[in-house]
Amino acid sequence: MIVCIAVVGHQNNPLYIQSFTEADDALKLHHIVHCSLDVVDERVNNPKKSGPMLNETFLGLLYPTENYKVYGYLTNTKVKFILVTTDLDVRDADVRNVSAY
Repeated sequence: MIVCIAVVGHQNNPLYIQSFTEADDALKLHHIVHCSLDVVDERVNNPKKSGPMLNETFLGLLYPTENYKVYGYLTNTKVKFILVTTDLDVRDADVRNVSAY
């Protein structure tokens, strides 16, 4: 289940953050989204190690936490889409299909 979606600008400024949980978890999810930006920057700046191909927008699993998995997309204009899920057994192919919508 998707618990948070965030759209982050090319200068890491939040454009939109929506959490689909209780208000108590919203701050924790905002923190997870913020921390995932470091992983996105690391993958984009070091493409040889673990980053995407130049034409790849799906960054894959950014990092798992105890209760969540965080996935990322990067557009050509460097806008980032961060997706936080509670499904710990979800496959990358399933999450990749979200971008088709």
